[in-house]
Amino acid sequence: MTAGILFLVAQTVMALPGLPAGTEVRLVSPDLLTVYASAQVRGGSLAFQLTPPAGTQLRLLIFPPDATQAQRAAALSGARVISGRVSVDGNDILLQFPNSDQPVSLRTLLQDRGIVLGMQPGKEP
Repeated sequence: MTAGILFLVAQTVMALPGLPAGTEVRLVSPDLLTVYASAQVRGGSLAFQLTPPAGTQLRLLIFPPDATQAQRAAALSGARVISGRVSVDGNDILLQFPNSDQPVSLRTLLQDRGIVLGMQPGKEP
């Protein structure tokens, strides 16, 4: 790997905030009006139930454990928007960061932090 690619990978990993136990992650529509799924980091895993169908565009909202109203407002402000889409097989979220031309696997980012991603794909409408 070239130094430039390593730099981009490091920047992408740093763009995802820390996820200690109790962190809540919500999968929401791009307009923030629909919550598709919500899960908390527990016991080294982040398990979503009935996630949206493959290809669904979404945003990740990340709330620290015991988040204050100000922290929740900051997550909703758009200042730290993490956009992505559900993978073709429905078992991953492909994140799009401003510093990367290619989507980045949420599953891989979580594995690098010792967290297992669990997803139960939903049915097509």
